[in-house]
Amino acid sequence: MHDHLLLKDFLKDDEKYYVAKSLFSSNIKSNLHSHDFYEMFFVEKGTFIHYIDDEKHYLPVQSIQFIYPDDTHCFSAKKDKETTITNLAFYFSELDDKCKSFFNRIRQENSNSGIPSVYALDYQWNSIFSKLGKIKQMPTEVQEYYFQSIIYDYIFIYNTNKLSAMNNEIIPGWLQSAKEEMKKQDNFVIGLKRFIEISEKSHEHLSRQMKKYYNQTPAQWINQLRLEKMEILLLTTKMDILDIVYEVGFHNVSYCYSLFKKKNLLPPKEFREGNRRIFNA
Repeated sequence: MHDHLLLKDFLKDDEKYYVAKSLFSSNIKSNLHSHDFYEMFFVEKGTFIHYIDDEKHYLPVQSIQFIYPDDTHCFSAKKDKETTITNLAFYFSELDDKCKSFFNRIRQENSNSGIPSVYALDYQWNSIFSKLGKIKQMPTEVQEYYFQSIIYDYIFIYNTNKLSAMNNEIIPGWLQSAKEEMKKQDNFVIGLKRFIEISEKSHEHLSRQMKKYYNQTPAQWINQLRLEKMEILLLTTKMDILDIVYEVGFHNVSYCYSLFKKKNLLPPKEFREGNRRIFNA
C-alpha cells in the first residue's frame, strides 16, 4: 500500500503550478507514494536518495528528476547529511503538444524503469533554477511563459546529457576536483584566490576552462555558491541577514543584495518570509 497525492490539495485559489522548497535530513524519509500530477524536483544541496520502482538512486547537486503520476516513489537524504530540493508539480494538460509528445516518447523508451535523472551544467542550472525561483512571483498571465521555458530547458538538458554520454565528452579531472573542493564553505568564502590555489592553474587558464565547460567565469560561479548558501541560511536559521551576508563571503552588502534580488526576484528579507513552504510528501 502507498499514499496517492492529489495536486488540488496543494494548490491555492487559481494556481496551476505548485512550487515548494523542501529540507531533508538523514532521519527523514517520505512515505511511499504516487500522485495524480507530474512532478520535477531539483537538487540544490547535498545528495538526494530517490527510491523508485524498487530501485535506489543517488542524485548529486544540480540533478533534476522527472516523475510520472504512476511512478511509485519516496526519498530521503544521505546519512548524516542535509539535502535541499525544490519541487515543481503540475498537470499534464499544462504542457504544449510538443512537450507532451516528448514526455510520452521518453516514457516509452524507459518503460521498464523511471526516467533517468539528468545533471545540469552550471549555465543550464542557472537558467532553469532562476526561472523556477521566480515563477510564483510573476503575474498569473506571465507564469505560463516561465513554466513552458522551464520545461524546454529540461528537455534541452535531457538531450545534452544523452549526447554527452554518446560522445563521451569529459570535463578535465582537475577542474571537476577543484570545483568539488570549492563547494566547501571555507573555500568559497575566500573566493577566487582560493580557487586558483586549489586548481594549480593560472587565472587565465582557469577562466578559459570554466567558460568552455560551464559558460561562467570563476567569480560568477563562486558568487552562485555564496548565494545558494545564503538562501539555505535564510530558510534554516534565525541569523541576522547582515551576518549571513558576511558569513558566506560577501564584503559589499549592496552588491550582494543586487545579485540576490536578480537571482530570486526578492530581497533577502522577503525571500525568508515568503519562501518557507515545505512539500510534505
